[in-house]
Amino acid sequence: MKELVLRPHQSHVEGQLREQLRSGVSNIVLVAPTAFGKTETAMFLIKLALLKGSRVWFLVDRVTLVKQTSDRFRAYGIPHGTIQGDNAQNDRYAPEENVQIISIQTFERRDLGEPADLIFYDECHSQYRETLERLAKYARSKIIGMTATPFAPGMALFWGGLVNGATVNRLLAEGFLTPLKVKACVSPDMKGVKRKPGGEYADEETGQRGITIIGDVVQTWIQQTRHFFGGPAKTIVFSPSVKHGEELCRQFAEAGYNFQQISYLDKSDKERDDKIEEFRKPDSAIHGLVSCAVLTKGFDVPDVLCGISCRPYVKSFSSHIQEMGRVMRTAPGKEFGLWLDHSGNCISFAEDTAWLFENGVESLSDAAMKDSEVREPAEKIKSKYFCGDCGLQMAAGSDVCPGCGWERPKRSEIQVVEGELIDFDLSARAVFKPRKGLHAECLKNPRAIWNAALSYTMSHTRKGEDAARKWAYRQWKLIYPDSKLPYGLFDGPVRPAEVKADEWSLIEREIARDRKSQKRRAA
Repeated sequence: MKELVLRPHQSHVEGQLREQLRSGVSNIVLVAPTAFGKTETAMFLIKLALLKGSRVWFLVDRVTLVKQTSDRFRAYGIPHGTIQGDNAQNDRYAPEENVQIISIQTFERRDLGEPADLIFYDECHSQYRETLERLAKYARSKIIGMTATPFAPGMALFWGGLVNGATVNRLLAEGFLTPLKVKACVSPDMKGVKRKPGGEYADEETGQRGITIIGDVVQTWIQQTRHFFGGPAKTIVFSPSVKHGEELCRQFAEAGYNFQQISYLDKSDKERDDKIEEFRKPDSAIHGLVSCAVLTKGFDVPDVLCGISCRPYVKSFSSHIQEMGRVMRTAPGKEFGLWLDHSGNCISFAEDTAWLFENGVESLSDAAMKDSEVREPAEKIKSKYFCGDCGLQMAAGSDVCPGCGWERPKRSEIQVVEGELIDFDLSARAVFKPRKGLHAECLKNPRAIWNAALSYTMSHTRKGEDAARKWAYRQWKLIYPDSKLPYGLFDGPVRPAEVKADEWSLIEREIARDRKSQKRRAA
Protein backbone atom coordinates (compact mmCIF):
# COMPACT_ATOMS: atom_id res chain seq x y z
CA MET A 1 0.00 0.00 0.00
CA LYS A 2 1.32 3.44 -0.96
CA GLU A 3 1.76 6.11 1.70
CA LEU A 4 -0.21 9.27 1.03
CA VAL A 5 2.17 12.19 1.60
CA LEU A 6 1.24 15.56 0.16
CA ARG A 7 3.73 17.74 -1.69
CA PRO A 8 4.18 21.28 -0.32
CA HIS A 9 1.85 22.88 -2.86
CA GLN A 10 -0.79 20.20 -2.20
CA SER A 11 -0.49 20.61 1.57
CA HIS A 12 -0.96 24.37 1.24
CA VAL A 13 -4.11 23.91 -0.85
CA GLU A 14 -5.47 21.21 1.47
CA GLY A 15 -5.14 23.70 4.33
CA GLN A 16 -6.99 26.36 2.33
CA LEU A 17 -9.82 23.95 1.54
CA ARG A 18 -10.22 22.98 5.18
CA GLU A 19 -10.15 26.62 6.24
CA GLN A 20 -12.95 27.51 3.83
CA LEU A 21 -15.01 24.49 4.91
CA ARG A 22 -14.64 25.52 8.56
CA SER A 23 -15.71 29.07 7.71
CA GLY A 24 -19.00 27.81 6.26
CA VAL A 25 -18.29 27.90 2.53
CA SER A 26 -19.88 24.76 1.10
CA ASN A 27 -19.43 24.88 -2.68
CA ILE A 28 -15.69 25.28 -3.30
CA VAL A 29 -13.73 24.81 -6.54
CA LEU A 30 -10.14 23.62 -6.44
CA VAL A 31 -8.52 24.92 -9.63
CA ALA A 32 -5.20 23.28 -10.47
CA PRO A 33 -3.52 22.01 -13.65
CA THR A 34 -2.86 18.47 -14.79
CA ALA A 35 -0.38 16.64 -12.50
CA PHE A 36 -1.03 18.94 -9.55
CA GLY A 37 -2.44 15.94 -7.71
CA LYS A 38 -6.04 17.07 -7.19
CA THR A 39 -7.20 13.49 -6.59
CA GLU A 40 -4.41 12.87 -4.03
CA THR A 41 -5.36 16.09 -2.24
CA ALA A 42 -8.98 14.92 -2.17
CA MET A 43 -7.97 11.49 -0.85
CA PHE A 44 -6.07 13.14 2.01
CA LEU A 45 -9.25 15.01 3.00
CA ILE A 46 -11.26 11.81 2.61
CA LYS A 47 -8.97 9.96 5.01
CA LEU A 48 -9.49 12.72 7.57
CA ALA A 49 -13.26 12.53 7.01
CA LEU A 50 -13.26 8.76 7.55
CA LEU A 51 -11.62 9.23 10.95
CA LYS A 52 -14.73 11.21 11.94
CA GLY A 53 -17.08 8.56 10.53
CA SER A 54 -18.25 10.84 7.70
CA ARG A 55 -19.81 9.59 4.49
CA VAL A 56 -18.13 10.68 1.23
CA TRP A 57 -19.14 10.60 -2.42
CA PHE A 58 -16.59 11.08 -5.19
CA LEU A 59 -18.31 11.90 -8.49
CA VAL A 60 -16.53 11.28 -11.80
CA ASP A 61 -17.57 12.58 -15.19
CA ARG A 62 -17.40 9.33 -17.18
CA VAL A 63 -18.22 5.71 -16.45
CA THR A 64 -14.78 4.82 -17.82
CA LEU A 65 -13.15 6.87 -15.03
CA VAL A 66 -14.82 4.96 -12.18
CA LYS A 67 -12.41 2.01 -12.32
CA GLN A 68 -9.39 4.27 -12.89
CA THR A 69 -10.28 6.34 -9.80
CA SER A 70 -11.06 3.21 -7.79
CA ASP A 71 -7.62 1.79 -8.61
CA ARG A 72 -6.01 4.93 -7.20
CA PHE A 73 -8.09 4.74 -4.00
CA ARG A 74 -7.11 1.07 -3.60
CA ALA A 75 -3.43 1.89 -4.04
CA TYR A 76 -3.63 4.18 -0.99
CA GLY A 77 -5.70 1.76 1.08
CA ILE A 78 -8.93 3.78 1.14
CA PRO A 79 -11.90 1.39 1.60
CA HIS A 80 -14.67 2.25 -0.84
CA GLY A 81 -17.33 0.98 -3.18
CA THR A 82 -18.26 1.98 -6.72
CA ILE A 83 -21.71 2.77 -8.10
CA GLN A 84 -22.20 2.69 -11.86
CA GLY A 85 -24.55 1.12 -14.38
CA ASP A 86 -25.64 -2.44 -13.56
CA ASN A 87 -24.48 -3.31 -10.02
CA ALA A 88 -24.82 -7.03 -10.81
CA GLN A 89 -21.84 -6.66 -13.15
CA ASN A 90 -19.90 -4.35 -10.84
CA ASP A 91 -17.33 -6.37 -8.89
CA ARG A 92 -16.53 -3.35 -6.70
CA TYR A 93 -20.08 -2.66 -5.56
CA ALA A 94 -19.92 -2.25 -1.76
CA PRO A 95 -22.80 -0.08 -0.50
CA GLU A 96 -21.77 -0.62 3.13
CA GLU A 97 -18.59 1.46 2.69
CA ASN A 98 -18.58 5.11 3.78
CA VAL A 99 -16.78 6.16 0.58
CA GLN A 100 -18.47 5.68 -2.78
CA ILE A 101 -17.07 6.49 -6.24
CA ILE A 102 -20.04 7.29 -8.48
CA SER A 103 -20.41 8.05 -12.16
CA ILE A 104 -22.27 11.28 -12.91
CA GLN A 105 -24.75 9.38 -15.08
CA THR A 106 -25.70 7.10 -12.18
CA PHE A 107 -25.72 9.97 -9.65
CA GLU A 108 -28.32 11.82 -11.71
CA ARG A 109 -30.84 8.99 -11.94
CA ARG A 110 -30.43 6.75 -8.88
CA ASP A 111 -31.70 7.12 -5.32
CA LEU A 112 -28.57 7.01 -3.16
CA GLY A 113 -30.28 7.39 0.19
CA GLU A 114 -29.05 9.89 2.75
CA PRO A 115 -26.74 12.58 1.30
CA ALA A 116 -23.05 12.29 2.02
CA ASP A 117 -21.36 14.68 4.45
CA LEU A 118 -18.65 15.49 1.91
CA ILE A 119 -19.02 15.37 -1.88
CA PHE A 120 -16.20 15.71 -4.42
CA TYR A 121 -17.12 16.54 -8.02
CA ASP A 122 -14.20 15.79 -10.35
CA GLU A 123 -14.01 17.70 -13.67
CA CYS A 124 -16.71 20.02 -12.33
CA HIS A 125 -16.45 22.33 -15.33
CA SER A 126 -18.67 19.80 -17.15
CA GLN A 127 -21.66 21.64 -15.67
CA TYR A 128 -24.39 19.03 -16.23
CA ARG A 129 -27.71 20.63 -15.36
CA GLU A 130 -29.19 17.54 -13.70
CA THR A 131 -26.06 17.06 -11.60
CA LEU A 132 -26.04 20.66 -10.35
CA GLU A 133 -29.77 20.57 -9.63
CA ARG A 134 -29.35 17.47 -7.50
CA LEU A 135 -26.30 18.81 -5.71
CA ALA A 136 -28.21 22.00 -4.93
CA LYS A 137 -30.69 19.93 -2.88
CA TYR A 138 -27.94 18.77 -0.52
CA ALA A 139 -27.81 21.90 1.62
CA ARG A 140 -26.01 20.16 4.50
CA SER A 141 -23.30 18.56 2.38
CA LYS A 142 -19.89 20.13 1.89
CA ILE A 143 -19.16 20.11 -1.86
CA ILE A 144 -15.71 20.47 -3.44
CA GLY A 145 -15.34 20.68 -7.22
CA MET A 146 -12.03 19.98 -8.97
CA THR A 147 -10.92 21.15 -12.40
CA ALA A 148 -7.98 22.42 -14.42
CA THR A 149 -10.26 24.46 -16.70
CA PRO A 150 -13.01 26.39 -14.87
CA PHE A 151 -14.12 28.18 -18.02
CA ALA A 152 -17.70 26.93 -18.39
CA PRO A 153 -20.34 29.69 -18.42
CA GLY A 154 -22.22 30.11 -15.16
CA MET A 155 -19.76 28.37 -12.85
CA ALA A 156 -19.73 31.40 -10.56
CA LEU A 157 -23.48 30.97 -10.00
CA PHE A 158 -23.11 27.58 -8.28
CA TRP A 159 -19.62 27.63 -6.81
CA GLY A 160 -19.13 30.06 -3.93
CA GLY A 161 -15.45 29.52 -3.15
CA LEU A 162 -12.24 29.30 -5.18
CA VAL A 163 -8.91 27.79 -4.15
CA ASN A 164 -6.10 28.26 -6.66
CA GLY A 165 -3.46 25.56 -6.83
CA ALA A 166 -0.01 25.89 -8.38
CA THR A 167 0.30 27.31 -11.90
CA VAL A 168 1.44 25.23 -14.88
CA ASN A 169 4.74 27.10 -15.00
CA ARG A 170 5.40 26.38 -11.33
CA LEU A 171 4.78 22.67 -11.84
CA LEU A 172 7.04 22.73 -14.89
CA ALA A 173 9.80 24.45 -12.91
CA GLU A 174 9.48 21.95 -10.05
CA GLY A 175 9.50 18.94 -12.37
CA PHE A 176 5.91 17.80 -11.78
CA LEU A 177 4.95 18.48 -15.41
CA THR A 178 6.77 17.75 -18.66
CA PRO A 179 7.35 20.69 -21.05
CA LEU A 180 5.90 20.58 -24.54
CA LYS A 181 7.61 21.15 -27.86
CA VAL A 182 4.79 22.51 -30.00
CA LYS A 183 4.77 22.37 -33.78
CA ALA A 184 2.20 24.33 -35.77
CA CYS A 185 1.60 22.11 -38.81
CA VAL A 186 -0.62 22.01 -41.89
CA SER A 187 -4.21 22.64 -40.77
CA PRO A 188 -7.51 22.39 -42.69
CA ASP A 189 -9.15 25.40 -44.30
CA MET A 190 -12.12 26.15 -42.02
CA LYS A 191 -13.60 29.03 -44.03
CA GLY A 192 -17.36 28.64 -44.40
CA VAL A 193 -17.68 25.63 -42.10
CA LYS A 194 -21.07 25.43 -40.39
CA ARG A 195 -21.19 26.02 -36.66
CA LYS A 196 -23.27 24.44 -33.92
CA PRO A 197 -25.64 26.59 -31.79
CA GLY A 198 -22.89 27.15 -29.17
CA GLY A 199 -20.54 28.56 -31.80
CA GLU A 200 -18.18 25.59 -32.32
CA TYR A 201 -17.59 23.97 -35.69
CA ALA A 202 -19.96 21.18 -36.72
CA ASP A 203 -18.15 17.89 -36.06
CA GLU A 204 -18.83 16.01 -39.28
CA GLU A 205 -18.02 18.96 -41.55
CA THR A 206 -14.86 19.64 -39.53
CA GLY A 207 -13.91 15.99 -39.94
CA GLN A 208 -14.45 16.15 -43.69
CA ARG A 209 -12.20 19.21 -43.97
CA GLY A 210 -9.62 17.42 -41.85
CA ILE A 211 -9.62 14.34 -44.08
CA THR A 212 -8.04 16.44 -46.84
CA ILE A 213 -4.81 16.78 -44.80
CA ILE A 214 -4.63 13.31 -43.21
CA GLY A 215 -1.67 12.43 -45.42
CA ASP A 216 0.20 15.39 -43.94
CA VAL A 217 -0.76 14.27 -40.41
CA VAL A 218 0.68 10.79 -40.96
CA GLN A 219 3.86 11.92 -42.70
CA THR A 220 4.51 14.70 -40.19
CA TRP A 221 4.15 12.23 -37.31
CA ILE A 222 6.60 9.80 -38.94
CA GLN A 223 9.15 12.55 -39.61
CA GLN A 224 8.89 14.32 -36.27
CA THR A 225 8.85 11.24 -34.02
CA ARG A 226 11.87 9.94 -35.92
CA HIS A 227 13.63 13.28 -35.43
CA PHE A 228 12.82 13.72 -31.71
CA PHE A 229 12.57 10.12 -30.45
CA GLY A 230 14.38 8.04 -33.04
CA GLY A 231 11.20 6.32 -34.22
CA PRO A 232 7.51 5.74 -33.41
CA ALA A 233 6.39 7.15 -30.05
CA LYS A 234 3.27 6.48 -27.98
CA THR A 235 0.70 8.98 -29.30
CA ILE A 236 -2.79 10.36 -28.67
CA VAL A 237 -4.74 11.95 -31.54
CA PHE A 238 -7.76 14.21 -30.98
CA SER A 239 -10.10 13.78 -33.94
CA PRO A 240 -13.19 15.86 -34.86
CA SER A 241 -15.36 12.96 -36.07
CA VAL A 242 -15.57 9.18 -36.17
CA LYS A 243 -15.24 9.16 -39.97
CA HIS A 244 -12.09 11.29 -39.74
CA GLY A 245 -10.68 8.95 -37.08
CA GLU A 246 -11.39 5.86 -39.18
CA GLU A 247 -9.60 7.32 -42.19
CA LEU A 248 -6.69 8.39 -40.02
CA CYS A 249 -6.33 4.84 -38.62
CA ARG A 250 -6.52 3.40 -42.13
CA GLN A 251 -3.73 5.62 -43.47
CA PHE A 252 -1.54 4.98 -40.43
CA ALA A 253 -2.06 1.25 -41.04
CA GLU A 254 -1.03 1.63 -44.69
CA ALA A 255 2.18 3.26 -43.42
CA GLY A 256 2.76 0.28 -41.11
CA TYR A 257 1.56 1.66 -37.75
CA ASN A 258 -1.18 0.48 -35.40
CA PHE A 259 -3.55 3.32 -34.45
CA GLN A 260 -6.87 2.41 -32.82
CA GLN A 261 -9.92 4.68 -32.52
CA ILE A 262 -12.02 5.05 -29.38
CA SER A 263 -15.15 7.18 -29.49
CA TYR A 264 -18.56 7.85 -27.99
CA LEU A 265 -19.94 5.35 -30.57
CA ASP A 266 -17.97 2.36 -29.26
CA LYS A 267 -20.15 -0.75 -29.05
CA SER A 268 -19.17 -1.50 -25.47
CA ASP A 269 -17.18 -0.07 -22.58
CA LYS A 270 -15.18 -3.31 -22.47
CA GLU A 271 -13.98 -2.87 -26.06
CA ARG A 272 -12.79 0.63 -25.24
CA ASP A 273 -11.26 -0.39 -21.90
CA ASP A 274 -9.35 -3.25 -23.55
CA LYS A 275 -7.77 -0.84 -26.03
CA ILE A 276 -6.83 1.60 -23.26
CA GLU A 277 -5.35 -1.16 -21.09
CA GLU A 278 -3.23 -2.40 -24.00
CA PHE A 279 -2.14 1.19 -24.70
CA ARG A 280 -1.03 1.60 -21.05
CA LYS A 281 1.54 -1.18 -21.39
CA PRO A 282 5.14 0.06 -21.77
CA ASP A 283 5.58 -2.25 -24.76
CA SER A 284 2.08 -1.73 -26.18
CA ALA A 285 1.27 -3.10 -29.61
CA ILE A 286 -0.76 0.08 -30.20
CA HIS A 287 1.28 3.04 -31.45
CA GLY A 288 -1.54 5.52 -30.98
CA LEU A 289 -5.10 6.05 -29.77
CA VAL A 290 -7.39 8.22 -31.89
CA SER A 291 -9.92 9.89 -29.61
CA CYS A 292 -13.24 11.27 -30.78
CA ALA A 293 -14.99 13.10 -27.91
CA VAL A 294 -13.28 11.00 -25.21
CA LEU A 295 -9.94 11.11 -23.35
CA THR A 296 -9.94 14.91 -22.87
CA LYS A 297 -10.79 14.44 -19.18
CA GLY A 298 -9.06 12.38 -16.53
CA PHE A 299 -7.19 10.08 -18.92
CA ASP A 300 -3.83 9.23 -17.41
CA VAL A 301 -1.11 7.43 -19.40
CA PRO A 302 2.06 9.28 -18.32
CA ASP A 303 4.43 7.79 -20.89
CA VAL A 304 2.54 9.27 -23.86
CA LEU A 305 5.22 11.20 -25.77
CA CYS A 306 3.22 12.77 -28.59
CA GLY A 307 -0.13 14.46 -29.04
CA ILE A 308 -1.78 15.35 -32.36
CA SER A 309 -4.49 18.00 -32.46
CA CYS A 310 -6.84 17.57 -35.43
CA ARG A 311 -9.98 19.16 -33.98
CA PRO A 312 -10.17 22.95 -34.47
CA TYR A 313 -11.99 25.00 -31.84
CA VAL A 314 -13.57 28.43 -32.23
CA LYS A 315 -14.17 29.15 -28.55
CA SER A 316 -13.38 26.08 -26.45
CA PHE A 317 -10.16 27.12 -24.75
CA SER A 318 -10.89 24.55 -22.02
CA SER A 319 -10.86 21.66 -24.54
CA HIS A 320 -7.54 22.84 -25.95
CA ILE A 321 -5.96 22.95 -22.46
CA GLN A 322 -7.45 19.58 -21.47
CA GLU A 323 -6.06 17.94 -24.61
CA MET A 324 -2.54 19.29 -24.13
CA GLY A 325 -2.59 18.13 -20.52
CA ARG A 326 -2.80 14.52 -21.65
CA VAL A 327 0.79 14.75 -22.93
CA MET A 328 2.30 16.79 -20.09
CA ARG A 329 2.45 14.14 -17.36
CA THR A 330 5.90 13.01 -16.26
CA ALA A 331 7.31 9.51 -16.76
CA PRO A 332 10.76 7.93 -16.29
CA GLY A 333 13.06 9.01 -19.11
CA LYS A 334 10.53 11.47 -20.52
CA GLU A 335 12.22 14.84 -21.09
CA PHE A 336 9.46 16.54 -23.08
CA GLY A 337 6.23 15.92 -24.92
CA LEU A 338 5.77 16.63 -28.63
CA TRP A 339 2.57 18.42 -29.70
CA LEU A 340 1.74 18.38 -33.43
CA ASP A 341 -0.97 20.94 -34.07
CA HIS A 342 -2.99 20.27 -37.23
CA SER A 343 -5.94 22.35 -35.97
CA GLY A 344 -4.50 25.85 -35.55
CA ASN A 345 -5.54 25.84 -31.88
CA CYS A 346 -2.05 26.57 -30.52
CA ILE A 347 -2.07 29.79 -32.55
CA SER A 348 -5.68 30.77 -31.86
CA PHE A 349 -5.27 30.36 -28.10
CA ALA A 350 -1.62 31.44 -27.83
CA GLU A 351 -2.02 34.45 -25.56
CA ASP A 352 -4.66 32.86 -23.36
CA THR A 353 -2.51 29.75 -22.94
CA ALA A 354 0.57 31.76 -21.99
CA TRP A 355 -1.43 33.78 -19.48
CA LEU A 356 -3.02 30.72 -17.87
CA PHE A 357 0.30 28.86 -17.60
CA GLU A 358 1.95 31.84 -15.91
CA ASN A 359 -0.85 33.22 -13.72
CA GLY A 360 -3.58 30.63 -13.22
CA VAL A 361 -7.20 31.71 -12.71
CA GLU A 362 -8.18 35.07 -11.22
CA SER A 363 -11.90 34.42 -10.64
CA LEU A 364 -14.64 32.10 -11.89
CA SER A 365 -16.62 34.91 -13.51
CA ASP A 366 -13.56 36.09 -15.45
CA ALA A 367 -12.54 32.54 -16.34
CA ALA A 368 -15.94 31.84 -17.92
CA MET A 369 -15.18 34.45 -20.59
CA LYS A 370 -12.30 32.31 -21.90
CA ASP A 371 -14.77 29.89 -23.50
CA SER A 372 -16.99 32.61 -24.96
CA GLU A 373 -14.63 34.58 -27.21
CA VAL A 374 -14.24 33.62 -30.87
CA ARG A 375 -10.60 33.17 -31.95
CA GLU A 376 -9.05 32.57 -35.34
CA PRO A 377 -5.51 31.36 -36.20
CA ALA A 378 -3.22 34.22 -37.30
CA GLU A 379 -0.28 33.90 -39.68
CA LYS A 380 1.14 37.00 -37.99
CA ILE A 381 1.98 34.97 -34.88
CA LYS A 382 3.83 32.37 -36.95
CA SER A 383 5.99 34.92 -38.70
CA LYS A 384 6.58 36.90 -35.51
CA TYR A 385 8.23 34.29 -33.30
CA PHE A 386 9.84 31.64 -35.50
CA CYS A 387 12.46 31.13 -38.17
CA GLY A 388 11.00 31.32 -41.66
CA ASP A 389 13.45 28.69 -42.93
CA CYS A 390 14.14 25.91 -40.41
CA GLY A 391 11.26 26.63 -38.00
CA LEU A 392 13.43 27.04 -34.91
CA GLN A 393 12.12 29.29 -32.14
CA MET A 394 14.00 32.60 -32.11
CA ALA A 395 14.84 34.67 -29.04
CA ALA A 396 12.65 37.69 -28.39
CA GLY A 397 13.98 40.67 -30.35
CA SER A 398 16.40 38.56 -32.42
CA ASP A 399 16.46 38.97 -36.20
CA VAL A 400 18.92 36.13 -36.87
CA CYS A 401 18.08 32.45 -36.37
CA PRO A 402 20.69 30.76 -34.15
CA GLY A 403 20.07 27.43 -35.88
CA CYS A 404 20.51 28.21 -39.57
CA GLY A 405 21.50 31.87 -39.73
CA TRP A 406 18.30 32.91 -41.50
CA GLU A 407 17.71 36.66 -41.19
CA ARG A 408 14.24 37.97 -40.52
CA PRO A 409 13.19 40.12 -43.48
CA LYS A 410 11.84 43.61 -43.09
CA ARG A 411 8.09 43.90 -42.70
CA SER A 412 7.54 44.66 -46.39
CA GLU A 413 9.56 41.58 -47.38
CA ILE A 414 7.82 38.98 -45.21
CA GLN A 415 6.18 36.15 -47.11
CA VAL A 416 3.96 33.54 -45.50
CA VAL A 417 4.68 29.96 -46.59
CA GLU A 418 1.55 27.81 -46.43
CA GLY A 419 1.93 24.54 -44.56
CA GLU A 420 5.28 25.46 -43.05
CA LEU A 421 6.30 23.43 -40.02
CA ILE A 422 7.36 25.74 -37.20
CA ASP A 423 8.12 25.67 -33.51
CA PHE A 424 5.64 27.42 -31.25
CA ASP A 425 6.32 28.81 -27.81
CA LEU A 426 3.76 28.82 -24.99
CA SER A 427 5.61 31.12 -22.61
CA ALA A 428 4.22 34.48 -21.56
CA ARG A 429 7.65 35.97 -22.28
CA ALA A 430 7.36 35.17 -25.97
CA VAL A 431 3.67 36.00 -26.39
CA PHE A 432 3.66 39.26 -24.39
CA LYS A 433 6.57 40.92 -26.12
CA PRO A 434 7.46 44.48 -24.99
CA ARG A 435 7.98 47.36 -27.38
CA LYS A 436 11.37 47.36 -29.07
CA GLY A 437 13.89 49.15 -26.89
CA LEU A 438 12.35 48.12 -23.55
CA HIS A 439 14.56 45.64 -21.66
CA ALA A 440 13.65 45.94 -17.95
CA GLU A 441 13.57 42.63 -16.07
CA CYS A 442 10.09 43.36 -14.68
CA LEU A 443 8.64 43.28 -18.22
CA LYS A 444 8.64 39.47 -17.98
CA ASN A 445 5.58 39.77 -15.71
CA PRO A 446 2.91 41.62 -17.74
CA ARG A 447 0.29 41.14 -15.02
CA ALA A 448 2.51 42.99 -12.53
CA ILE A 449 3.05 45.77 -15.09
CA TRP A 450 -0.73 46.15 -15.44
CA ASN A 451 -1.11 46.32 -11.67
CA ALA A 452 1.64 48.95 -11.47
CA ALA A 453 0.05 51.03 -14.25
CA LEU A 454 -3.36 50.84 -12.59
CA SER A 455 -1.93 51.66 -9.17
CA TYR A 456 -0.18 54.70 -10.62
CA THR A 457 -3.17 56.05 -12.55
CA MET A 458 -5.56 55.45 -9.62
CA SER A 459 -3.34 57.62 -7.43
CA HIS A 460 -2.74 60.35 -10.04
CA THR A 461 -6.15 61.11 -11.50
CA ARG A 462 -9.06 63.23 -10.31
CA LYS A 463 -11.40 61.98 -13.02
CA GLY A 464 -12.52 58.82 -11.28
CA GLU A 465 -11.84 55.11 -11.51
CA ASP A 466 -13.09 54.61 -15.06
CA ALA A 467 -10.70 57.25 -16.39
CA ALA A 468 -7.84 55.73 -14.36
CA ARG A 469 -8.43 52.28 -15.88
CA LYS A 470 -8.53 53.68 -19.43
CA TRP A 471 -5.32 55.61 -18.75
CA ALA A 472 -3.64 52.48 -17.37
CA TYR A 473 -4.80 50.48 -20.38
CA ARG A 474 -3.22 53.03 -22.73
CA GLN A 475 0.12 52.70 -20.95
CA TRP A 476 -0.02 48.89 -20.94
CA LYS A 477 -0.73 48.85 -24.69
CA LEU A 478 2.16 51.24 -25.32
CA ILE A 479 4.43 48.80 -23.46
CA TYR A 480 3.02 45.61 -25.09
CA PRO A 481 1.76 47.00 -28.44
CA ASP A 482 1.08 43.66 -30.12
CA SER A 483 -0.71 41.95 -27.21
CA LYS A 484 -4.18 42.21 -25.78
CA LEU A 485 -4.96 42.66 -22.10
CA PRO A 486 -6.34 39.28 -20.93
CA TYR A 487 -9.92 39.06 -19.78
CA GLY A 488 -10.65 39.99 -16.19
CA LEU A 489 -7.76 42.37 -15.59
CA PHE A 490 -9.31 45.61 -16.85
CA ASP A 491 -12.10 45.46 -14.26
CA GLY A 492 -10.13 43.46 -11.68
CA PRO A 493 -8.92 44.70 -8.29
CA VAL A 494 -5.89 46.97 -7.93
CA ARG A 495 -3.17 45.89 -5.48
CA PRO A 496 -0.87 48.87 -4.78
CA ALA A 497 0.98 47.04 -1.99
CA GLU A 498 2.30 44.49 -4.52
CA VAL A 499 3.91 47.06 -6.83
CA LYS A 500 7.73 46.87 -6.84
CA ALA A 501 10.05 49.86 -7.22
CA ASP A 502 11.27 48.93 -10.71
CA GLU A 503 7.70 48.45 -11.94
CA TRP A 504 6.64 51.83 -10.57
CA SER A 505 9.70 53.53 -12.12
CA LEU A 506 8.94 51.93 -15.49
CA ILE A 507 5.38 53.30 -15.46
CA GLU A 508 6.60 56.76 -14.46
CA ARG A 509 9.06 56.78 -17.36
CA GLU A 510 6.47 55.53 -19.82
CA ILE A 511 3.89 58.12 -18.79
CA ALA A 512 6.49 60.88 -19.10
CA ARG A 513 7.42 59.56 -22.53
CA ASP A 514 3.77 59.43 -23.58
CA ARG A 515 3.17 63.02 -22.46
CA LYS A 516 6.21 64.23 -24.41
CA SER A 517 5.00 62.40 -27.49
CA GLN A 518 1.54 63.96 -27.21
CA LYS A 519 3.04 67.47 -26.84
CA ARG A 520 5.16 66.98 -29.96
CA ARG A 521 2.12 65.89 -31.94
CA ALA A 522 0.12 68.87 -30.65
CA ALA A 523 2.90 71.26 -31.69
